Amino acid sequence: MNSLRKIKRVCVSILSCALFFLLALPPLTIRVAASSEPEPPSELDGAAVCLYDVTHSRFLVCENKDEVLNTSTSAKVMMGLIACEMLSERLNETVLITEEMLSGVSGYSMNLTAGDKIKVEDLLYGAICASYNDAAYALAHLCAESTEGFVSLMNKRALELGATSTNYTNPIGFPDNSAMVTTLSDTLKIALVAAENELYMTISSALKHDISANSTSERRTVYNRNYLISSRSNASYFNSGCQGMNAGNSGEDGGWSIITKASDDGADYICIVLGGTESENGSSIYAYETVNTLLDWAFASYNNYLIFNKGEEIGQAKIKLTTFGSSSVPYSVGEDFAVYIPNNSSPNISYTIHLDEKLLKAPIDAGDEIGIVKVYCNGKLVGQSPLVISESCEASPIMLAINGVGEYTRSRAFIATVICFVILLTVSFITIRRKQYLNSGYTRKY
Repeated sequence: MNSLRKIKRVCVSILSCALFFLLALPPLTIRVAASSEPEPPSELDGAAVCLYDVTHSRFLVCENKDEVLNTSTSAKVMMGLIACEMLSERLNETVLITEEMLSGVSGYSMNLTAGDKIKVEDLLYGAICASYNDAAYALAHLCAESTEGFVSLMNKRALELGATSTNYTNPIGFPDNSAMVTTLSDTLKIALVAAENELYMTISSALKHDISANSTSERRTVYNRNYLISSRSNASYFNSGCQGMNAGNSGEDGGWSIITKASDDGADYICIVLGGTESENGSSIYAYETVNTLLDWAFASYNNYLIFNKGEEIGQAKIKLTTFGSSSVPYSVGEDFAVYIPNNSSPNISYTIHLDEKLLKAPIDAGDEIGIVKVYCNGKLVGQSPLVISESCEASPIMLAINGVGEYTRSRAFIATVICFVILLTVSFITIRRKQYLNSGYTRKY
């Protein structure tokens, strides 16, 4: 007997240890070899610089994001965004250029004069694609009837977007001492919204735009002044991966301002350089070189890593309320699911499954979401995707009825009903007892 007891104790101990280690394991996790984040380029030009991974909402490079700087031509992104938002339904409308529209205009110009007739679309291309200042002022008057009114719209929109350190005094970013300011963080918030505006991105990404002849002017062509987009003026900085936004120079006060969107397989980026510089003779623009260096580094350092194919079974979920009480049904991701991670070595990938118990009930249709899968690289969350059930499950009427009763008994309505019933029962009992007492003929003697 003692020997049997000892054997039982050993078995129990072994099973307990095994259970402990099983429970200690991370739930539904896979791992592969280790990886580290790639080192970004050093010695970047600009008072503030960033490379932002839009797809995965993270900075890959960020320097001085909250330093207050002159807006420079970054203000034209806000100008273009508001003009596209307000005038998108008036593109084919022909407008008359007035002297008031051109009041105070200086700098780069498409030579508009009072009395010119031009389409709204042509003004948008002039202001956004070719960065003409007179076209920007004309748009300001079309949107708000005055330059001052349009600047107020710019400042209001900045606050709406959370750009609380930004202040505009003109629509083109012309230096205005310390009154015309922004930060890299604010500029990114504005750029993210502009990048979602299809009209703005179409215009700012165009290589050129033809303006038809009319009664006041001959046919002409405007060209994109962003060297990342167009190689017409300077082929040194052209980048086929870039899409629109804005680039320009406001001299010593603001320096170069370059904002662009770029796409690689698996990710969209926004790259920003504020307060950028150039060589003394102007032969090299260091701000452009910085943008291309950052994008080349990102494209070479990160890659898509496929985690699951669409429809690939990941696991089995127990769906309640079916004919057999519960049924095990496979689940998967609804679309191919990949994450964008460093490719400098074999990545360290893990994933966890999170099923929503409230959704694991019949009736349920194939394709219904039942939870999410979260993917980590080196312990950092790098992506997540909805999980969908692979097969439909019909509900059992009997199980639905039983579940309905069970849910009702746990509901507030049922609890309130029970409390009311108890109170009524107690009151009834007291009333009956009192009547019995009174009917007994008992009278108190004094």
